[in-house]
Amino acid sequence: KKALDKMTSKEEEESSDDEHGSTYNEESDSDDDFEKQSSSSSDNDSEGTDESKLQIVESSAREWSKTTNSDLPAKKASMVSKYLHTDDISSDEEENMENNTIGRVPLHWYDAYDHIGYKIDGSKVLKKNGPDRIDITIRNAEKHGIKTIFDMYNNKEVVLSERDLELIRRIQMGAIAHPEHDDTPDYSDYYSSIKEVMPLSAAPEPKRRFVPSKWETMRVMKILKAIKEGTYKVGDSAIEKKSKALVDAYMIWKEDEDEILSESKRYKFHLPAPKMPLPGHAESYNPPPEYLLTEEEKQSYDDMDPEERPHNFIPKSHTCLRHVGGYGNFLKERFERCLDLYLCPRKLKHRLNIDPETLIPRLPRPRELKPFPNTLCLQFLGHTGAVRSLSLSPDGQYFASGGDDGTVRLWEVDTCLCRYIWSLGGGPVVAVAWNPSPDAYQHHLLAAAVGKWVVLIATGTAEEDGSEVTESQLAAVEKLATSGDEETGCNELDEVKDGGLEDDDKEVSKVKKGSKPTWKICSSDTQERRHGAVVGPRVRLEFTEAVLSVVWHYKGDYLASLTASSGSDSVSIHQISKAKSQMPFAKSPGKVQALSFHPSRPFLFVVTQQHVKVFHLVEQTLVKKLMSGCKWLSSLDVHPSGDHVIVGSYDRRVVWFDLDLSSAPYKTLKFHEKAVRNIQFHKRYPLMASGSDDGNVHVFHSMVYSDLTRNPLIVPLKVLKGHEVVGGIGIFSIAFHPRQPWIFTAGADGIINLFQDI
Repeated sequence: KKALDKMTSKEEEESSDDEHGSTYNEESDSDDDFEKQSSSSSDNDSEGTDESKLQIVESSAREWSKTTNSDLPAKKASMVSKYLHTDDISSDEEENMENNTIGRVPLHWYDAYDHIGYKIDGSKVLKKNGPDRIDITIRNAEKHGIKTIFDMYNNKEVVLSERDLELIRRIQMGAIAHPEHDDTPDYSDYYSSIKEVMPLSAAPEPKRRFVPSKWETMRVMKILKAIKEGTYKVGDSAIEKKSKALVDAYMIWKEDEDEILSESKRYKFHLPAPKMPLPGHAESYNPPPEYLLTEEEKQSYDDMDPEERPHNFIPKSHTCLRHVGGYGNFLKERFERCLDLYLCPRKLKHRLNIDPETLIPRLPRPRELKPFPNTLCLQFLGHTGAVRSLSLSPDGQYFASGGDDGTVRLWEVDTCLCRYIWSLGGGPVVAVAWNPSPDAYQHHLLAAAVGKWVVLIATGTAEEDGSEVTESQLAAVEKLATSGDEETGCNELDEVKDGGLEDDDKEVSKVKKGSKPTWKICSSDTQERRHGAVVGPRVRLEFTEAVLSVVWHYKGDYLASLTASSGSDSVSIHQISKAKSQMPFAKSPGKVQALSFHPSRPFLFVVTQQHVKVFHLVEQTLVKKLMSGCKWLSSLDVHPSGDHVIVGSYDRRVVWFDLDLSSAPYKTLKFHEKAVRNIQFHKRYPLMASGSDDGNVHVFHSMVYSDLTRNPLIVPLKVLKGHEVVGGIGIFSIAFHPRQPWIFTAGADGIINLFQDI
């Protein structure tokens, strides 16, 4: 105890050297006296006094244990930290009338003024030329322990005390600002874990805990009775009874689809009202000149119905915003907006989170769909003009072509050799068609449309047996043509009735007298003999109008022709074996563009300008009318199965029809850039192609399934290029090889290209 007293007296002498030390000693003495008084007042006996003195000495020893024999500033800092007992951070700055009240406003805003703000009473805080930083540094160096800073907002100097400096030093060092703060206090066990002997309530147990409940007895008896009667149900609670009692209550305006969402999402999801559209340029007080109405536009605006007007006001231009007058319809529009929000219900709609890739079936890759024509292999040169039509023989060894040079040329496919050239001399050859009769009864005949004629040409490509069949048939036709029999000519009795349906151009006309096609024998100037048969043009049919197209029946005995006439005589059907022709229509079917026979049934497809009509030749009725949706149709082809039809149009579309599905298009393809001239199915392979005036041929994979539940698969395969566009026309005709995945194309440049699969 004596040693501690000596240490305390020595430290007090050292602390007296500082100019402020006396003040601190006085404060410490006063604090010690206060502590002594408090300790003496709590216990008056001598033992209590000794224990309190010992605690004071031990606390002072702990507080000064950090003090070392260092220099005076370190001792001063420790002494300062000792007397930081209170968190005296409150100030009277809010009550100071001299402080600036502008807040955190940049002072450079007041650079052009003689003041820097205002006091609480409204008077100005004038600027003062305070000392610069050099003067402040020199002054701080001269005065030990005094730090002065300049408050720019209040334009005055502030002297930092030792307490402020100590707080700043501790904050810079990362320590707690107040040294007396104990961040690890001793734990006080307010709620003890020791179980007490006496409980909180020592009241005796009530009698009701030992006596059976009468209410429970009644409830049990009631349940037993219900079980015996078989009317007891598990889970039959009061809540369920209450819900059953409210079954008759229901929402009047609730729809079926809202039954699930009525309870779960009625009050959980807020449906915000739709926002009003943002104002546009026309609603500006100074709109652009193009939004201002002229006198004529104002007159037309006044003549419109209020519902058809684009705006409820006439745009006006003002020089400034204050010149804008009041809006007359403001209250009306606000009221209508309130009515919309009040009367129009809002409904929560389900958004289907579906991946688009799952909706679109995955198309196979083109390399998985081989074979298909993809490479230009051969070119057939010889025509001096555009090649308008192509037709291949049923065996695929030969094909015929007709062009603007007025010739029909017979080519060998393998060697590119031109076997025959027949000059018909009646103008350009617009169509050629090879007889598609089966191989066992094949007639090697070729029908060519030249001017007003349809010429039947014996090709001479058959062997001796085939030549005899063709020769016998043509000889019978020539005999009937020269005999002048009444059966030869046109038969007007067998007419197809269209059931009263109106045609496209709404023209109705009867068969004109003198419009019968006549059968005549061709001259022998262009004929020659091969295997004992005459090769070349044999018989021709003469019409009163130019012939546009010819098409064979799949059996090879009937030939249909299309002329440029707009009446009912534009379509005629000719029987080769009897040299007889007939007009199937009593009135005009419309502006006919193309014809085609069904591959297995007695149907005739007639392509008009916008529709495709299917006629039954035996029953003489209109079976179906297909709506294409195109402006002008150009060509048609029927799938070998007979259940699907494709149509090309001059408005760059290819339309696919499923006859068993609907009269509307199943698929509309838009791949070409110009008019589609010709379109065709392959007879054996699932291929389809279309030729256009852009000089390209698009080849598609077109798989038709026998299963009626599966839709046809259409996949683009290849774009074939090889023709030049001449006079705005690219490709006139295309034709598939009957046995190979090859395609022949004929264009306006006079070239015939053969594309093969390589």
